[in-house]
Amino acid sequence: MVIKNKILMCYGKTSYTPGRYLEDGLKSIGLTVDLFQNEIDFNKIDLAEYLGVLFIESPSKPLVGVKNIELAKLPKLLWIHHGENRLQTNIQLAKKYKPDIILMAHSLHLANNFPNPVRFFPFAMAKSIFNCSTDLNKRKYDISFVGNNESGYYKKRRKTLKAIEKQFNNKYHLSFNSKVFLNELAEQYGQTKIVINHTADGIKSLNMRIFEGMACGALVITDYVPGQEKLFIDKEHYIIYKNQRELIKKIDYYLNHLDEAQKIATAGYQHLLARHTYSHRASEILEIIKAVSRK
Repeated sequence: MVIKNKILMCYGKTSYTPGRYLEDGLKSIGLTVDLFQNEIDFNKIDLAEYLGVLFIESPSKPLVGVKNIELAKLPKLLWIHHGENRLQTNIQLAKKYKPDIILMAHSLHLANNFPNPVRFFPFAMAKSIFNCSTDLNKRKYDISFVGNNESGYYKKRRKTLKAIEKQFNNKYHLSFNSKVFLNELAEQYGQTKIVINHTADGIKSLNMRIFEGMACGALVITDYVPGQEKLFIDKEHYIIYKNQRELIKKIDYYLNHLDEAQKIATAGYQHLLARHTYSHRASEILEIIKAVSRK
């Protein structure tokens, strides 16, 4: 019996896309990944060599073209990362790639817009990059936020960050950035006691910031979006706030009770290592492919 250990991946790769992290995870569990970034012609591939094909939404790159997809009789998966703001595009991706199952990183309330079966498949810890357990009391920054704070989807976020600056600028060491990535981002979070997460206006989706901050051993304080409770527990792995006033109150409380902050931050970090790395997600991919194959 031939044991297959190869998988096809189709996505526009960048150094900090979730697809890249999952690709690393697949390789970490011993799979060979053949990557197609521009076009894939299933008539030119010996499909008998592969377990399945994984398409991944990658909005910063052109769509991967497909030819002869009707020949692809192996399990096909599509992983999408966005919600309402790319719904119509992702519906078209589903029509184009004809997946057996759609993996959604969040926004499961949109599942009924797709004719395909849908499964929750969230982001995870890219532990080769975001991985730090330095004690909070040894960290340089008290409060960090990294992300877009311009108008459009981020008016409320911008207002909240300004309120934090007004309240704490002379009391704590703050670091707010809009464009910091990969190792530089990991270094900042690894030097931060509290990482703030504030989702976009009107699009409440589980984002990568929670995983990145928690993976760097910081205490993550975040607003709530549906789906988080499937992964994390408030006051055990991170802290949830309901409004701007509560956020400011909780920041001040935990910076003055670092022992409590450390306990939660450590629990969150260990929880990711135990259950939510991209190696774990890669193993889930194998189980999903096996389940599709049995049908």
